[in-house]
Order: sequence, then structure tokens, then C-alpha cells
Amino acid sequence: MIKKYCSYSTLVIIIVFILLSSTFIITINYKNFNHLKRNITQIKLKDVKNGDLILRCGRSTESYAIHLTDSNAEFTHIGIIKIENNIPYVIHAVPHKNNFIKKERLNEFLNPKKASKVAIYRTNFNSTILKNVVMQANTFFEKKYIFDNEYNLQTNTKLYCTELILKSFQNAGIHLNVQTKKIKYVIGNHAIIFPSEFTKKPHFKRVI
Repeated sequence: MIKKYCSYSTLVIIIVFILLSSTFIITINYKNFNHLKRNITQIKLKDVKNGDLILRCGRSTESYAIHLTDSNAEFTHIGIIKIENNIPYVIHAVPHKNNFIKKERLNEFLNPKKASKVAIYRTNFNSTILKNVVMQANTFFEKKYIFDNEYNLQTNTKLYCTELILKSFQNAGIHLNVQTKKIKYVIGNHAIIFPSEFTKKPHFKRVI
């Protein structure tokens, strides 16, 4: 009986040690990820066009989760550029206080507290098509669609970042064949599109 108790106690100690060690390693790695040196080239209005895709490597815990799952990719978040009265805005879906789709100025999107690196990808579609794509993205913003915490591609009034890009193109009549990756969550299994998938398509070329 004593031996069994000792064996059980030893097993519990080992499990607790492994859990604590794993938590410590993840915490240290996240701190390193969160304190990556900012590597962002100054982007000006002349550098971007309506319909450009903008990707960043974020600093949030959500960004770190994407980084862990898609570890070979440089970026964890994506949005689309909208030029409005000669001012570049980024329309994107990101978890925040009220969870509505955001449209914020480019310099705010590039805030060093939010991003450590950035890239601009330009498509080979003409300006008329891209104007329609951007209009679709702006409609999501105006209709106050919210961030999709369940990462479910089947819902249309809740969107996550890559889903917003995909459905902006889809609603404009452009069907991008981007790959999904099945991820297991507590809430169930979902096919997720990572930001890196758009960088692999021949329609998009990195310009910054």
C-alpha cells in the first residue's frame, strides 16, 4: 500500500513538474516573441495602393498562438489597404474591446506596440476589380460585423482576419484557392486559413 502511494505521489510530482516546465518554457518563448526588435520600414502613401494586402507579425498572445501553429511563417495577421481621401487605412478583423471589424489608419496598424515586422503584397488584378474587393471589405466594416472567435468559415457576419480577405475577394467574384489547416479547439475542429497562405499564391507579389 505504501509502495503504491509512493508510486502515485511520484507520478503526480513528475506530471506537475512537466506542466510547470512547459508553462515556464512557453512563457519565456512568448516574452522573447513579444520583445522582438521592431523591423518595419517606414511606409508612406506612395508605397501602397488600394487593395494591397498588408501583413504584420503581431505581439499579442493571439499572434503568438498563430506563430506556434504556423511556425514557418513570418506573419501572424493580415488586412487590406483602402485609400480614402489620400489617406491609407487598413480594414482588418482582430479581437479587441467591442470586436467589430476595424478600419484604422496605416500608422496605427503599424504601431510598434502591435507589430514587429510588416510586408505589403500586391495583386495582379486590375484597379476596377480591386476597388470592388475593397468595397466588399468596407461593407463588412460598415455593417459592424464582428471578429469570429470560433474561427468558423461557415459564418458570414463573424469574420477572422484571413476570412475577411477571402470573402472580400469572393464577394467581388474572385475565388482564391487558399489552403486551410485543421486545428483542434476546445469548441471543436475548424479549418483555419493562416495569413501565410496568401503569400503563396501567384496572384500576390511582395513589394515591401
